[in-house]
Amino acid sequence: MIDIKLIREKKELIKQTLINHTKEGSDVSLLEKFELTDKEWKEKSTSLQNLNTKRNELSKQISILLKHGKKEEIEKIKNDVLIMKNEIEKLEGICSELEKKLKNLLFSFPNILDPLVPLGDEGANVIVKEKKPKKMNFKPLSHKELGVKLDWIDFERGAKISGSRGYFLKGEGAKLLRIIRDLTLDFHVNNGYIEMLPPTLINENALYGLGKIPFFVEDMYKTWDNLYLTATEEFALTAMHQNEILDFKKLPLKYTASTTSWRYEAGSTGKDVGGILRVHYFWNTELVNFTTQDQSKKALSDMCKQVEKVLNMFELPFRIVLLASGDTGAASSITYDFEVWVPSENKYREISSCSNCLDFQSRGLGIKYYDDKTKKNEYVHTLNGTGTSLNRLWIAIVENFQQKDGTIKFPKILQPYFVKEKDKIRKKKQSDKIIKKSKKKIK
Repeated sequence: MIDIKLIREKKELIKQTLINHTKEGSDVSLLEKFELTDKEWKEKSTSLQNLNTKRNELSKQISILLKHGKKEEIEKIKNDVLIMKNEIEKLEGICSELEKKLKNLLFSFPNILDPLVPLGDEGANVIVKEKKPKKMNFKPLSHKELGVKLDWIDFERGAKISGSRGYFLKGEGAKLLRIIRDLTLDFHVNNGYIEMLPPTLINENALYGLGKIPFFVEDMYKTWDNLYLTATEEFALTAMHQNEILDFKKLPLKYTASTTSWRYEAGSTGKDVGGILRVHYFWNTELVNFTTQDQSKKALSDMCKQVEKVLNMFELPFRIVLLASGDTGAASSITYDFEVWVPSENKYREISSCSNCLDFQSRGLGIKYYDDKTKKNEYVHTLNGTGTSLNRLWIAIVENFQQKDGTIKFPKILQPYFVKEKDKIRKKKQSDKIIKKSKKKIK
């Protein structure tokens, strides 16, 4: 959530933020609702405070009158105090409800956008870097066609188990996802990230603090006991420190995790539904940073470099895009998307999204650190990045390294894991010869 002082003191900034965050359906009337509720809360709170002050004064009078034995006056004051008590209890109830209403409204405000963010919808996104694809001298097949042809994906049996977007990865298709998962996870760990294995269930309190309710919740699966399946590991990794004061000396804290994620994808239709591009369950390798307020700008740059290195590691064509205001998520102040080239569609597809949320999430979750400079507790800045979407990395590798005959010639980093059978036999024969020679020498 944003700082309530900003809403009270910088009305024009908040109004413009609501207008610019069109992707999240932010309603400008939200500001008016908040102001009316806030005004009523202040009035009722002032009345409550005045009544409590008056009751305290009357209680003091009773103590004085008791010393003088003035029983009649004491009884009258007691009646007045009783009436006040009922009024106070009533006002406390009203104030409590208004506070809840204010908090709910506060959770509905999106984050303040960074000045670098271009204004507009998706069409205003800015390409900041591009690594162009090599031309293919044949018509490329889609990952779905290749997956079926190579017997790497089974959609028919997947649909039996979990409906139209169900799938089994099998054989070398399953192996490929496992290997890229391990390679990306190891890469991030070797670059200073702490590996985590987070829970895949999350409660509503954490989702409110993260800024995912009310903006994102319609795409999440809810269980019978009011828990949600995580749509990305970012949720659990960020919420794990809620209501904590972090050690200033340990910041920045950097976490990575790779687990199954779940999304309902209620609004997606058409071509995106085919294959494993937009499905209900998928794999991500996620990055999360906790920083001091003056570290987050550099941390975002470092996170973007981290993702770029992963895509270069797999020799993939991609581009980096600075998202415009209307395409930026509610919790984010600034977001860079990484889009990988998909040959069968002749276009780029998002594979990673790196965001700086400033203190928006930490304010909602109550995550602070003690600042040696200000000598007080400050809210940490939180950042998150997909490093990367493994389903889409799988798609990108299969499609970009396909050959005319429908086989896959893997990038160098993957070649040791996919040795052809004839090469295995040849290497085994070589190994057997070496063993025989060594035995002769021993004799």
